[in-house]
Amino acid sequence: MLQFTDFHFFRVTAAEDEQTVADCRRNIDRHQPDFVIASGDLWHDNPQGKGQGYLEFALKHFTSWGVPWAICWGNHDLLDDYQKGHDMLESADRSLYRGGANHGDYRLEVRAPGAPPSSAPVLDVFFLNTNDEGLGPWQIDALQRMTTHVASRRPKPAPALLFFHVPLLDYETRIKADTFTGIKLEGVSRYKENGAAFPVITAPKTIRACFCGHNHVNDYVIKAPGVDLHYGRSTGYAGYGGEKLRKGAKLIEVDLATGAYQQTTVFADGSKPVGWRKARAGAAVV
Repeated sequence: MLQFTDFHFFRVTAAEDEQTVADCRRNIDRHQPDFVIASGDLWHDNPQGKGQGYLEFALKHFTSWGVPWAICWGNHDLLDDYQKGHDMLESADRSLYRGGANHGDYRLEVRAPGAPPSSAPVLDVFFLNTNDEGLGPWQIDALQRMTTHVASRRPKPAPALLFFHVPLLDYETRIKADTFTGIKLEGVSRYKENGAAFPVITAPKTIRACFCGHNHVNDYVIKAPGVDLHYGRSTGYAGYGGEKLRKGAKLIEVDLATGAYQQTTVFADGSKPVGWRKARAGAAVV
């Protein structure tokens, strides 16, 4: 999987949007992902009702990638008509988006290569819509319903990954010197999320890792009890922070036989971050 986040199309200039599009294309061509995940802030707000046009711009490029893709909603993904947006996302070419019936909260099942559709999934991928408030009661309830449904229908649990845009409170409070690795150049903007989500995420004992976006100059992982908490690497040049932290993407590789995963920050020119190490909370690692 290749995770892009925080495109912010049309925030500043068309030239920056085109640079974002070009980087995405180069990363896809280089890494040949099975599918792409856009984890929020595809466009930037809805000034004078322009959000619909921004969504159409995003879809034009997503459907040109030639690979399946899925999204979760961010706080800046604003529209006049959200149901129209859900319908467009679901019907777009190669789209895996299935959030129209539940306000953007949904689940995808991954099966082993060559396995029949009736075979048991080997990986679940959950998506939650944090909108402009962060993970709240209705998103937490949606996750509970999905994980309960999965547990009731499976003789053997499958590992899972969870994607959302706005981070949890735990991305700040669980930072410790021996569990933190990466780059932290700003605080955790979790909005109204108050710590209630973490127990629900860890309760099924199947979700191995969470991936968010939102804070453009953070790219780190916390090895928290029961689940790893990751920031994706901000992708869009029209979003803030490029002068502090290079724009890129996150490559996520999962062993479908064991459920083990690894993640790497990647850049369009093929280079990777250097010098990553264990760090104090708040320390920059480049």
